[in-house]
Order: sequence, then C-alpha cells, then structure tokens
Amino acid sequence: MKNLHCKVLVFVLALTLVLVVAATALAANPKYGDTFMVGIGSDPQTLNGSISSSYFDKIVASNIFSMLIRLDYSMNPVPDLAEKWTISDDGLTYTFNLRSGVKWHDGKPFSSVDVKFTMEEIILQHHPRSNTFDGAIDRVETPDADTVVFHLKKPYGPFMNLLGYDFFILPKHLYENTDIKNNPHNNEPVGTGPFIFEEWSHGSHIAFRRNPDYFQKGLPYLDRLVFRVIPDATSRVLALETGEVNYLAYQSLPSSAVPVLSKNPEFAITNKGFESLGTILMLTLNLDIPQLQDVRVRKALYMAIDRNYIYEHADYGLGKPADSTFPDSSWAYEPNITKYPYNPEAAAALLDEAGFRAGPDGKRMTLRLTCDANVELNRKAGEIVKFYLEEIGVMVDYAPVERGVMLDRVYVNRNFDMQIHAFSTGADPAIDVARLYISSNIRPVTFSNGAGYANPAVDALFEKGENTSIPEERAVYYREIQRILCEDLPVLWLVESGLVGVYDTRFENIHAWSAYSYYIFWDVWSNAGQLK
Repeated sequence: MKNLHCKVLVFVLALTLVLVVAATALAANPKYGDTFMVGIGSDPQTLNGSISSSYFDKIVASNIFSMLIRLDYSMNPVPDLAEKWTISDDGLTYTFNLRSGVKWHDGKPFSSVDVKFTMEEIILQHHPRSNTFDGAIDRVETPDADTVVFHLKKPYGPFMNLLGYDFFILPKHLYENTDIKNNPHNNEPVGTGPFIFEEWSHGSHIAFRRNPDYFQKGLPYLDRLVFRVIPDATSRVLALETGEVNYLAYQSLPSSAVPVLSKNPEFAITNKGFESLGTILMLTLNLDIPQLQDVRVRKALYMAIDRNYIYEHADYGLGKPADSTFPDSSWAYEPNITKYPYNPEAAAALLDEAGFRAGPDGKRMTLRLTCDANVELNRKAGEIVKFYLEEIGVMVDYAPVERGVMLDRVYVNRNFDMQIHAFSTGADPAIDVARLYISSNIRPVTFSNGAGYANPAVDALFEKGENTSIPEERAVYYREIQRILCEDLPVLWLVESGLVGVYDTRFENIHAWSAYSYYIFWDVWSNAGQLK
C-alpha cells in the first residue's frame, strides 16, 4: 500500500455520462400499488427524527412525519404542513399558515399547538443541533389552530433552511408530560406523513403501509414501504441485484459496488438529491487525550496520511480529497488556508519536536480508532489511516464496531482517541458545520462536537455568521473560521465523499425534486403498479 497511487478509476468519467437526473415534476400517469424496499446498513437508534440527526434515523422518520416546509434541489422552501408563509421586513417574525383538516395517524387532529410543542419541548431541548440555533428563537405563538408564529431574538439567516432540514413535527397529545427520549412512540411512531407504521423487527426490517388520508392528495403511490436492515455491505449489494431491495444510497451504498452497478441496465444511478449534504469524511480527534492536545501531534498525523489513497481506495474515486470542513463547492469555502500535503518525513520530525520520539521498536505512541463497521467507506478509510500512522510509529488500536456502540463510545462516554465518520456540512454552515466546533455543543448528544474543541474566537465567528441573512457578509466570517480551524486541526478532513443513489428501474420518480431525495419516497411509483 505504501506510496501506491493508482489512477482514478476510468468508470468515474463514464459514470458522469450515465447519471440519471430524475424529472422535476410528478409523472403524468403514475401507477398505484407495489412495495418499495430500501436497504440500510443499520437499525435506527430511534424513529423520532426530531431528537436525532443520524441518516439511518432520518431516512425512516421522513416518511412517517411531516415538517412545516421541505426544500427543493436549490434549497428553496416548498409547502409541507405549512401552505404559505410570510417573513417580516426585519427578519424577526415568521408566520406560517397551516393546512386545515390534517390528521395524525391515530385520527387525532393536527394543529399549531403540535408545532409549538415540538419546537419548544422536543427540538430545542433534545435535537443534536439545538445549541447552534436556540439563542435565535424568542418564542412561538399560536393565534389559532391553523397559524403558528416564530419570533426571533435576532435575524437568523438559515432559519427557513433549518425548518426544512429535519424538524419533524410530533404529536403533542402523545409526548406531553413524558420522558421524550424514552417515550414508547419513538419506536412505534404516529405521524401525519405519507406512510403509517406497521412493525419494527430489530435487525430485520421496518414496515409501513400507505396513509389513505395523507394531506398531499393522490400520494403516496406505493402500497407499502419497507426498510431492510442488512449490516454487511456485500450482502446489501447482492440483495439489490437479486431484487430483495430496490434502492441503496449514501452510507448504505458501498462505493466499491458503483462500477459494477453502473453497467447493469436494470439499475439507474443518480447524483441528484444529495445537494444538502456536502459530506466530508473526517478523522475526529479527542482533545481530552493528552497526546492529542499538542497541535504539533495533530499536524503530524495529518501529514502522515495520504488522502489521495483514501479517495482512490476507500471512496473509489467518486469524491475528492478534502482539506477543510467546508466542501470546495460551498459559497463559504476559503481556498487560502494552511494545507497539509502527505509528507511522512515532516510528520516524523514534528513528532520528534513534540517529544514523541520513536523507541527501539520504532513505536512512539498508541491511539485508539473507532468507526461504524457497517459503513464501507468508514471501515476501509480506518484501515488506511491505521496503515499510514503506523508507518511513522503511531500504533493504532483499530476497533470498528456496531453503530450504536460507536455513538455511545464517542459522544456519551468519550471513551475514544480517534473516530472516522462522514458528516454532512452542506445544508448551511450555521446548521451543519457549527455543531462540530462550537464549545456549547460539547455534550453527550450524537454528532455534536466530538473533538471537545473550544475556541472563543471560533464561537464568536459562528455567532456572527448566523446573525445576518446576507451571504457575502456571512462568508467573511466562515472563511476566517476555516483559516483558524486549519491551524488548530481539532478534526482531520480526509475526503469529500462522492454521493450517489442506485435504484431498480422498475421504479420511477426517485430523486425527483428535493435536496433530500435520498430519504423521500412518497412520490415514488412502480412500473408494475398493483401486484396481483
């Protein structure tokens, strides 16, 4: 593996020519019926999408629950539970007019009080990103059953983006005066969305049936939606090829399978519908660990890792090497940052300077590395990181584990040294980037500030960046944040992941309109229609 630099696989160029861009409008003559099977690599931790930001939780929750708004390909808001809205000239008051006659799956009426309760008692209290925006919200008012008004303390640029991200509205009558995190309806959810929960067989599947009273008239087309839990990546791909599942995407689609699947006419591959993500594979460093508190050690680790090799052999040339917490396609990306090209000799010298000289056996220190074993990109990247770090005498105790174990180890117990995981950073810096670095988000909540990084200057810049709606002004703050982070290196950014979805061509209208198409299935329909 050492010093091996393979050319980017030729299939990537070919793939860009055959990517399927789904129609932006619903098909003229859709058929009703059939079952759509989605393969996922792990059981969700919860089916309550408003207390989690995990892909495996959201891909399921998004089809049970509704939000006030959704976001299209360009991240523009479109109606969901809210039919229309107005924003005051000073950017402090957002008024939403809700649909009338919407019912929860248990038959109870939906109203504005559910929105108010969800925001105040669930999202602001329990959502993993709440510490990045709770200071912006003053109060929520419900002048009548079909109107909800958000009053902000200050202008908050990404507010609409936030509401259309993963703020699923939950039923007040089932959650009020309960232990939110342990409410039994987190496992047997009741929503207003297109599909009604049937059963969750842990380790096997989660099944839903069509909601005949869904407020989007004529939807969904499918009779049933089933998520099949298949931890092994090879088995997931085989299940797709044999028709046991109809769709794989994001963390559930191993990059190694894309070259073969792209040649099979029974499948379509698309890179649309991931516009919200901008996913960066990161090596998070636990700054509570004494060896990692010296920035020279962190810089040495970065220079010891050949990111091109990870890009070529873990992401199979689908993405690109990363050098910042912002994707280089972002409006806030700063190109003039300190960069750390692969240089093992310089890395070894920095470790010497920091007092970690190699012993007679060549070893300098041992660090523990963990990841979600069921995500191929993470697992393979971990193997590569281990190899390169051990080349400079940093021994790695590498332990890929089940997802739930990793989450507890990293975010609850902080019993880790390094973690490999891919994080979405593309929705908005105030939403998806700030959560990883602001000091107020060092807390036992999944996908928060796992590094334990605290820098008052960075905290202040993130606050300034969210306090204006003018992109040019916001970009100034975010670019300075990148310059600071690239000096401090609480996280090592490895690869900007290539994101694609693959689906059985017997189904249509997949990834048809949303920046979050990778977990929206209520407008999918089958060529076969009703099965006999």
